[in-house]
Amino acid sequence: MQVPGKDEKWNDTDYDIPKFSYPSAILIFGITFLLTCFAIWVSNGEKIWIMLTLSITLATTTAYSRYFIDTKRKLCKGFWRLLFVLFIACFVVLYFVQF
Repeated sequence: MQVPGKDEKWNDTDYDIPKFSYPSAILIFGITFLLTCFAIWVSNGEKIWIMLTLSITLATTTAYSRYFIDTKRKLCKGFWRLLFVLFIACFVVLYFVQF
């Protein structure tokens, strides 16, 4: 009989959830924050440019970190698919939840 919690790590789950490493999280947050601040400054707060910048940077940095930093899979169909799906999802969410 197995004792619960005996051989489990603190971050193990019952599901196969992809995890981001610290360098990936720092890259995603840092680049998205800097480019969004730059877009706000350049566009004088125009919402469409801020939505585009947020969507593009979130999608690009997430796909890059997933395929180049965390898994070392490099460019493949999955990279482009993730980039496109994340861009569309971010843009739609930002469009309907305008700030």
